[in-house]
Amino acid sequence: MVKKIFTLSVILIVLSSAAFSQQARISTNQQEVKQLFKSLPVIPDVMGRINYIPPAGVNNPAEVDSFPLFNGFPIQIAGASLEGGIFCNMDNDPELEFVYCITYTVQAFNMDGTPVTGWPKTLAQPTQSAPAFGDIDGDGEGEIVVTSLLGTSQGNIYAWHKNGTLVTGFPVSHGYSTRTPVLADIDGDGVLDIIINKRIYPLGEEWAYKGDGTVLWTQSLNHVPASSAAVGDITGDGIPEIICESYLSLYAMDNTGNILPGFPFNLPAGVTNSYSSPVLADVDGDGIREIIFGSQSSSGQGYVHILKNDGSVYPGWPKITGNWVYTPPAVGYIDGDNILDIAVGDQVLSTTPVDYVYAWNVNGTALTGFPIGPVNAINSQIILGDLDDNGTIDLITDDNGAPLYHGYSSDGSLLPGWPISVSGDNSFYQMPALADVDNSGSLDLLGAGNQGFGSSAFVLIHLWDTGYPFSADNYILPVFQYNERHNGVYGDIASAIPVELVSFSGTVSGNNVVLNWNTSTETNNRGFSIEKSTDNNNFVEIGFVKGNGTTTQMSAYTFTDRNLNSGKYYYRLKQVDFDGTFTYSNVVTADMNNFTYRLTQNYPNPFNPATSISYDVPVKSFVRLEIFNTLGQKIQTLISGEKEAGNYTVKFNAVNLPSGMYLYKLTAGNFSQTRKMLLLK
Repeated sequence: MVKKIFTLSVILIVLSSAAFSQQARISTNQQEVKQLFKSLPVIPDVMGRINYIPPAGVNNPAEVDSFPLFNGFPIQIAGASLEGGIFCNMDNDPELEFVYCITYTVQAFNMDGTPVTGWPKTLAQPTQSAPAFGDIDGDGEGEIVVTSLLGTSQGNIYAWHKNGTLVTGFPVSHGYSTRTPVLADIDGDGVLDIIINKRIYPLGEEWAYKGDGTVLWTQSLNHVPASSAAVGDITGDGIPEIICESYLSLYAMDNTGNILPGFPFNLPAGVTNSYSSPVLADVDGDGIREIIFGSQSSSGQGYVHILKNDGSVYPGWPKITGNWVYTPPAVGYIDGDNILDIAVGDQVLSTTPVDYVYAWNVNGTALTGFPIGPVNAINSQIILGDLDDNGTIDLITDDNGAPLYHGYSSDGSLLPGWPISVSGDNSFYQMPALADVDNSGSLDLLGAGNQGFGSSAFVLIHLWDTGYPFSADNYILPVFQYNERHNGVYGDIASAIPVELVSFSGTVSGNNVVLNWNTSTETNNRGFSIEKSTDNNNFVEIGFVKGNGTTTQMSAYTFTDRNLNSGKYYYRLKQVDFDGTFTYSNVVTADMNNFTYRLTQNYPNPFNPATSISYDVPVKSFVRLEIFNTLGQKIQTLISGEKEAGNYTVKFNAVNLPSGMYLYKLTAGNFSQTRKMLLLK
């Protein structure tokens, strides 16, 4: 086949009542393109152009498999959607619910396919994004945030509580905003803010809102935007930056909206951005994140870029793909060699498979078995996770030409049991999501198929039980842009389970016992009742520590039981939700009969920028506590002096130090001990 690429100007309102419209101004091959539009959904780039190859036959997939569906699925909803759905806990029971934006509605469903009480919601304009979920009003519970648009100037920001009532201050009349909103705490007040774009053709803007609908700031862009922002620390100071795109450039801003030195990064002539939202990841292991994003050229090729935080190009990049890159990059350790990898699919409008799944390590070397293809066009970010629990990462892609989701192993081979079929015409732009919905220990897969076009279009939502064993640690990229807040930060994965306790320990310190525990995520967590026993049978409450409500950030807690007599003590945590439901932790033991010199592990660890170091002194002693780098050079002396018997804690602040491993050493009497700690900015 002779490959011919035509760039066509198309008048198309995506996800409106005329979604995937066939209205077009076609300069060449008019009848051919019209016929193609009848069989494939179409989405143009920011400026209305389509990457097109004349058809040369239709792909007929074979050997299609599937997993068992949950009862009540698939669910059919009139309209269309982009960028998939999300899992979240909407009603405080142990099971998860899920939310989709579908044209003029926002839908929320239980795992049995019934609507969540108070939902769906109807909008004044259609959506063009996935919903976002997070606590924007500081009430300790997550809210649902979506954007809508109509024409070239209308659009709202909506925010609802989980029960379907509007958050105070919403909806906000924002104007024309495309793609999924991002939630992140950019002003440091502990509450999530909303970051979205705005088109004011031929220019654009980036906006940041508080959770009450008031504006934090705006920043002008040199052309219209079309992708979501990424929000995370790229300078190593612990304060998040905002990375966003216009059609011509990539911007990096500080948390007040000021553009960083070296930006904007202007793309070469003929290369433009579209829907490939940026991703942030530390690709070289120096503790500073880089920026990864995709673009496209007028000649039909695609590009994957890596930029440093000063706007310079990372060595060996960009990489070139055969066709346009619409998908945000999928970043993670794919092939097990401990070098970070980047995967994308490319896309061109064609009824014949001509696209590929690409994967490179950050050094620019293609992974063994890649590129995979040819395949039909890929429009969704690639899901990454160890699906079959065999210790290697697998990839899931959508299909622009067939009703399938494809699964590939880390070596590029087809994952056994895949592809799986969906109801409808295709899985175009229907990014799947992974979770254990019913807490059964089995991985569940959320996805959807598209059927029909224009006013007759509808979406068919599927929820499968894959039968694969579920472990949250297995999934690198389980939902669009890594988490339900969609911040695009590699490694920032929202768990979607109510409260995940990742550690609980007790340490004897003098005549006290210090309890420390960490959670990776929390939903509706009122707090922790601390219970103690002297026989590991009869427990009584001795204190209560307030929880963080709903958060997808790692949280650290501590409680000290003071002035204890000799003996053995047993402790457990009773985690209590706002609705009164509770769960118990494991039991930890503290033996007060063996008090001696002790240097404990710093907490938290890793830390940024401060951590606490505790030590015990059984008798009056001269104590020295010092900090060293890995070369043995002394950085700081924290303690130097005589101390009475007891337990002590000192805070170490490394705000002016670079990321890396450090050593801390305690010398007291004849006792000496050294431990390691990791500063990760």
